[in-house]
Amino acid sequence: MASAAFLIYSGCMPLVKMLFTIFFGYLLARKGLFPPAASRGASQVAMNVSLPALIFANIVPAFTPANAAAIGPLFLLAYTYQIIGFIFGYIVRELFYVPRNFWQGIVIMCGMSNWGSLPNSIVTSITTQAPFDPDTDPELGVSFVSIFILSYHLTFWVFGGARSLSWDYLPGVPQKEEAERRVSWKEKPIGGWIARAYLGYEPSSPASTPEKPNEEKDSSLPFDAAALENGIEVEAREAHVFEKHANADPDIQLARQTALFSTLPQRSARQPELPSFHTQPQPSYSPSLPAPVPAPSIIASSHTAAPETTSVIRSLSLPLLVKIFNAISVIMTPVTAILAVSLPIALINPLKALFVPVMGGPSWAGPDGRPPLAFVIDTATFLGSIIIPLALILLGASFARLHILRPLSRLPLRAMLAVSLFKLFILPVLGVLIVQAMIHGGLIPQTARAEKFVAMLLSGTPAAVNQLIAASLYATDGDVDTLSAFLLVQYVLMFLSSSALTAVALLLS
Repeated sequence: MASAAFLIYSGCMPLVKMLFTIFFGYLLARKGLFPPAASRGASQVAMNVSLPALIFANIVPAFTPANAAAIGPLFLLAYTYQIIGFIFGYIVRELFYVPRNFWQGIVIMCGMSNWGSLPNSIVTSITTQAPFDPDTDPELGVSFVSIFILSYHLTFWVFGGARSLSWDYLPGVPQKEEAERRVSWKEKPIGGWIARAYLGYEPSSPASTPEKPNEEKDSSLPFDAAALENGIEVEAREAHVFEKHANADPDIQLARQTALFSTLPQRSARQPELPSFHTQPQPSYSPSLPAPVPAPSIIASSHTAAPETTSVIRSLSLPLLVKIFNAISVIMTPVTAILAVSLPIALINPLKALFVPVMGGPSWAGPDGRPPLAFVIDTATFLGSIIIPLALILLGASFARLHILRPLSRLPLRAMLAVSLFKLFILPVLGVLIVQAMIHGGLIPQTARAEKFVAMLLSGTPAAVNQLIAASLYATDGDVDTLSAFLLVQYVLMFLSSSALTAVALLLS
């Protein structure tokens, strides 16, 4: 049985090297040696090349039909953490002061966590030492983290998490100093509903209720013109984001696609807009010529039925096609694509034997005695090895560019403390209890050390930096200073909580 001192030491030392790496990124950015263009280029390499390569290199050797049963419980656990987080976000919004233009942002912040490079760096460091098996558990750990990454992508990009951030910037929602007006719980969404339904409270002013977007502007424009105008607005905001929040990783493209498709005006399926035939130019007739003879009603109806039917079909199918292509374009990222490829390879022994040796399976061998596609795994391992330090340097550089409100009294300090305590202390305790219950229930094997460690560790990570990028696209002027302050506090407290959580996870593994 390992001593408490050893567990604490084992939990702290991997985080120390992470802290130094983040500090180097912060220092480079402050000195101007890691400019915005370098951050964007490094982010493209990390997210589009290195992270997919790391996932492929770990899933193919690590996953087998025996441990593939962990996919279901880990998916269930990931969405359990998210649902608990969303609920707590609503509670914090109702009980504490939160700026009006951050009411939905704080809900997303509590529900979505950094399940990318940060936990990967911890897992790859911890699982190389006792009590883990350094030959198999590092690969298994990264594979298990990839399940959480997939659930994050689905919730944030496909199921509308990123798009919901636009609710804080709808027309009529106060911004800047006006958003800092403190309101009572009766003027909050849930508290106001309770007060109206059970206490007979009637709001004196609708100022806190966001107005609906002005639909007259869109209805007065043709469909293509409105889409073009919205596209130009998104492009302008994106340019502003690149200048102000320069750590623009490839997820900003997902946010841009989500924002663009969500602003496309869609016609109602119940009342399709039929073409107006009376606006077409009519031929002019001279008084000396006979007037055109009107066609019989049967012939007229046969000519007009087809255009009307075609118009109805188009009006019904266009929004549906937009939604389908939107979902496909958002979900098809390099990470999700590599997951879709690597999982079948890992679970089908004839395919897996082409990349790595398989016990009890077919033996394919090249001239060197290794599997014929072993060089693919070697290349993926080589490319994936740069993701951890590069991502931490990018995180430090993003901290150097955060903008914090001045004076600090303008910040929602109580809400910031509540969210930080929840994500880094309360939810990890709940995560440990939930994982222990899943172990006793047989969903997680008692001997699966890497699975248990990952399941508990990912309950205590701070909010994802990607929310900063998505919110910046929807903000009218790219002002997301409140979100920046929340992120900074969480990542400062992360090292204390992560050390304790890592020690507990090691003890229970």
